Amino acid sequence: MLEEIRELLKRIDQIIDAEVRRNEDQIDDLKEKLSMFQDSEENLTSIHSQVKEITSELDTFKERSRLLQTKVNELSPLEDRNISFEEQIKKLKLQQEGYIFTIKVISKWIPSQKENIDVLVALASSSNHQSTFKSLHKETTIPAVTLKNRVMPILADNSLVEIEGEKVTLTISELED
Repeated sequence: MLEEIRELLKRIDQIIDAEVRRNEDQIDDLKEKLSMFQDSEENLTSIHSQVKEITSELDTFKERSRLLQTKVNELSPLEDRNISFEEQIKKLKLQQEGYIFTIKVISKWIPSQKENIDVLVALASSSNHQSTFKSLHKETTIPAVTLKNRVMPILADNSLVEIEGEKVTLTISELED
């Protein structure tokens, strides 16, 4: 009988060991699931904070976009005016180039008037069609004495330039219709 009790105790021990192992396996599974759940929770928290950051950036971009659109709306009317001014500038440059070319062609026909024409070209190319004797001398390489005593009096007598002290102004204007 003792032998049977020992056998029974062995069987009970085996059953308990098997049950303990099964319970330990279940506990390990539950621990793993809990760990995965905690990782998921951390991931969700991380994702949530990233979504908040992206939403904040999106709001910032929307505000910038709105401000840029407002600026574009303000500047759009100026674009047409700018195009108009650019066209006018191109026409005026072409007109000026035409005048200078015409003067140069005339200077080829009338070599004796070359100095006068050089001065007219220099004045036509200068800002506001004004210059000084010193700058005209540099641009045309006409001697200063010749420029002041011979060329300028001829141009002034023909009402092509106006002289005030050291300043010379081109007075040629287009004929009005």
